Amino acid sequence: MSDGVLFASMVLMAFAGSVHCIAMCGGMAMAATFAVPEGQRQGPALWHWQVLFGCGRVITYMLLGAIMGGLGAVMSLPPALQGAPLLVSAVIMVLLALYLVGRTAGIQLVERLGAHLWRRVSPALRKLMPVTSPARALALGMGWGLLPCGLVYAALALAVGAASPLTGAALMLVFGAVTVPPVAAAGVIGGSMAALRGPRGRRVAALLALIMAGLLIWQVLAGGHDHAGHDHTGHGHQHHADPHQHHH
Repeated sequence: MSDGVLFASMVLMAFAGSVHCIAMCGGMAMAATFAVPEGQRQGPALWHWQVLFGCGRVITYMLLGAIMGGLGAVMSLPPALQGAPLLVSAVIMVLLALYLVGRTAGIQLVERLGAHLWRRVSPALRKLMPVTSPARALALGMGWGLLPCGLVYAALALAVGAASPLTGAALMLVFGAVTVPPVAAAGVIGGSMAALRGPRGRRVAALLALIMAGLLIWQVLAGGHDHAGHDHTGHGHQHHADPHQHHH
């Protein structure tokens, strides 16, 4: 699977997941807001803190992306399985859509992958409160990046397809950068975005997740078709080369 396809898929996934981010992480963003002393979170300063929290999340996402990209390199998927990371990602997006409309069992199984680590990390995060310095804000954001989340796991599945630690990290940088603004906005103006965290917002997020799943599956099918076409062309060149070799 080409890097271009992976990056395009990641951008679309992040944008499609933005409503999900507001619906699911809005409460966490508002809690982070109140972790900052009242005198330091007035007016534009609150955006400063939320961006720091977001940057911390992105750092963690990039580290996880590098690990998953390295795992993909070690696995070295054969051509027939190059689309597997996209299919895994599509399945997680479908489970995420079901979760958003009240069918929680499937995504809970997926999110259980990170639940054990989160239980170990979350008590340490409480020690960072109140958030009185940029370093504490970044550290809290980095811990937040380990919160079990189906959307993040779908993105990490794409990072496996990169088969490179550097590209995996870059993919998760893109994912994180796109999701920072909506989550930051939820932390700053959360009250006026309450509708997006209600049933209607969840339904919109579910629909976007299903559309994204469909696009991922389409990418796999289109990729498989192109691969077959390239093989056919390759065989054609081989047939043309044989008579030339006999001539010598």
